[in-house]
Amino acid sequence: MGTVNACTVGGAGAVAAALGLGRTAIAPVRAFAIHDCRSRLAAEVEASTLLALLDRDTDRRLSRVCQLTVTACRLALEDAKIAGGPHLGIVVGSEFGDLRSTEEFVAAFLRRGPTGLSPLIFPNTVMNTMAAAAAIAVDARAASVTLNQATIAGDLAVIRATALVARGYATTMIAGGVDELSAPLYRHLADLGALSPTQGGGAEGCRPYAPEHNGPVLGEGATFLVLEERESARVRGATIYAEVKSGVWGNIPTAPHTAQQFRVDVQSPVRRFLTGLVPGVFGRCYGSGNGDPGVDDWEMALLDRDHPEASRQPGFRPPLSLAPQFGQHGGLGALRVAAATLDAARGMGPVLVHGIARGGCRTALLIGAPG
Repeated sequence: MGTVNACTVGGAGAVAAALGLGRTAIAPVRAFAIHDCRSRLAAEVEASTLLALLDRDTDRRLSRVCQLTVTACRLALEDAKIAGGPHLGIVVGSEFGDLRSTEEFVAAFLRRGPTGLSPLIFPNTVMNTMAAAAAIAVDARAASVTLNQATIAGDLAVIRATALVARGYATTMIAGGVDELSAPLYRHLADLGALSPTQGGGAEGCRPYAPEHNGPVLGEGATFLVLEERESARVRGATIYAEVKSGVWGNIPTAPHTAQQFRVDVQSPVRRFLTGLVPGVFGRCYGSGNGDPGVDDWEMALLDRDHPEASRQPGFRPPLSLAPQFGQHGGLGALRVAAATLDAARGMGPVLVHGIARGGCRTALLIGAPG
């Protein structure tokens, strides 16, 4: 695994150390002015931290979100001691993509008209620019997939990459998520009441699943994991932290705050997966709760409906959220999977990674010790 986030930078050791400390990186925004903004907190990656990781000759020309992606992918491949080639594919999940480049591209048009449009900046306005830049940088010549999804972009990327390996499209995939803070996006989300503190008021902060939760706090960064076909990993003597026991994704035809919010959907792949789990099969769950009351409450209700035995398991705790530490961003889902992976490597047994997005996409991933 490799990560560049507001708490730490590095491979599995760095992720484990950051999770062990549990210190939050959420602090007042410094990257841009927020004088008249109702929200003032975020988890930012220091410019000097990223700058120290970049190759002076090749990386400086990349947009910032691509720099985050490329750096995290390199760290992950270094951690896995594996090189690129035709066997390696990539899946990148993101909520917002390269918004800073998009803003720059559009602003030039508004200032100067068609003559202001830059052919050099335009490629960065396309959602798959991060996957393309990373694939070139790490020589990933197999499948390349970009996913655009709220809240669970990183989780979904890992599950989709697992499916590609299982189906033989690649022997190795690097998968995860990335997002960066953008001033216009931050201000507009705050104005809409989509960030803490929401229109309901209360103190600003990230409090997932808590009665006083009042909206998410944004973060930024990139986290990627290397997924490899088991026999291939064993043949090359790889360090195997954990194994994906199973993973599913699907859509729920209803969204939070509707009259049919919790109706039974017997066709949901995730529902069938959870209801089919043997009671006691997992004792820990990482959830996608980020302080958004609608998403938090919806996730808790779905888990209780689809696997009610979980709450009665000895030692079971409610879903763990990493959002208060790292802030909500596209790489957070991959950090959840990384945390579950490290738990499994320490012998904690199968760990469930569960996610839900406002649009109705739902994921479930069961991580266990390598078989």
